[in-house]
Amino acid sequence: MSAPEPCLVLDGSARAGVRVGVLAGGRWVGQGISSDGALEGLFGCVEAALAEAKLSLADVRSFALCAGPGSVLGIRIAALAVRAWFALEPRPIFVWESLAGLARSALVAGERGPFLVAVESRLKRWHALEVDANGALGVPFEAEAAQLNSSGYRVLASSEAAAGVLTSHVAVPHPWSALPASFAQVGFLRAEPRPDALNVAQDFATWSGKRHQGGS
Repeated sequence: MSAPEPCLVLDGSARAGVRVGVLAGGRWVGQGISSDGALEGLFGCVEAALAEAKLSLADVRSFALCAGPGSVLGIRIAALAVRAWFALEPRPIFVWESLAGLARSALVAGERGPFLVAVESRLKRWHALEVDANGALGVPFEAEAAQLNSSGYRVLASSEAAAGVLTSHVAVPHPWSALPASFAQVGFLRAEPRPDALNVAQDFATWSGKRHQGGS
């Protein structure tokens, strides 16, 4: 499934910062990136990205939104913006998941499984996903840092906080620059007319240890 272009892409999932881009011809033609949170920075980033692309909001043919896991507030602010624009002029809306984006960008960069990718959750916990030796992505789960440390896997993360708590941490770039390539991969995007933040309690498994240890 591909998003009609130009596509306005919004990522408010980071604990700090927001990213907005205009995707056309399989590449970024405009970007707006801010270290502010989504509440303060989202609409300025939208304006910057559209200005660089020399487009207006009326020119946008679809929207794509990171549904998390990550900052629930940031994701929901971005989702509300997209839903408001959709109400003014219906256009297709797509979502992708942050862990899948991180995993796929790592694979494209040459990483080989098995490994885990992780993004920060609340209360000093982490959202994570296992990539097996064949590059297949597992089911996202939530775990304590100590549980990830005892998994026996390398843990790839772009968060600055990871180095201080994850003993097998491998620093990797934020997947934003790799998103145009990821968008072209089958199954990365899914249509979602009413996007919202992923509900961790409903949508994610909790780390059980044993089922993941089997891949070590």
